[in-house]
Amino acid sequence: EEQRIITLTSEFEQKIAETEISALRSQMNPHFIFNCLNSIKLYSLENDSQAASDYLTKFSRLIRLVLENSRSEKVTLENEIETLRLYIEMEAMRFKDKVNFKINVAADIDQQFIEIPPLLLQPFVENSIWHGLMHKPEGGQVIIDIMMPTEQQLHIEITDNGIGRKKALEYKSKSAMKSKSYGMKVTNERIELINQIYKTNTRVEIFDLENSSGESLGTKVVLNTSI
Repeated sequence: EEQRIITLTSEFEQKIAETEISALRSQMNPHFIFNCLNSIKLYSLENDSQAASDYLTKFSRLIRLVLENSRSEKVTLENEIETLRLYIEMEAMRFKDKVNFKINVAADIDQQFIEIPPLLLQPFVENSIWHGLMHKPEGGQVIIDIMMPTEQQLHIEITDNGIGRKKALEYKSKSAMKSKSYGMKVTNERIELINQIYKTNTRVEIFDLENSSGESLGTKVVLNTSI
């Protein structure tokens, strides 16, 4: 009887974790969607119908991808990269090309075969753009490098040349931008849940990049995940 209760409890906990993860997956940050709609309105007010149309097309594709992905437990790397590319292109349009980006995928990776949890990378990239590049007058760059050191492991680096975490915190304390850390909080919760449900091993490390004088050169996020 005791064993049966233990089994039922563990099944119940698993169900709760699965429910939480699907709820988190379906939340493509509400503030991001709101900002996108505002941008479309802005382009319309500026009578820039071509920009409004391009933006709307990207927005529709992104929302469709996110909704499709929220029904999947895992998505192909190709799908995740397309979602990420659309997201960054839209941010670049909104911030008038203050955002440059590169996505480098190692040649030996089969993007249609490898699967990862959906929207695993987007909150980290969002953080780079909002906290790193936004406060630089000239903007900057986000570089995403995806490598496969072993057949069972994916190694991802997200590097920006933004203002760095220390300065970003100073800006954050002076503004009402506290909600922007939402993405990171959700990601950390999701990573814990993903590891629990799929028995995967995903680890995240964040490094502050500095020159020899200790001045910030940006931030690097390193994700290692078992596949």
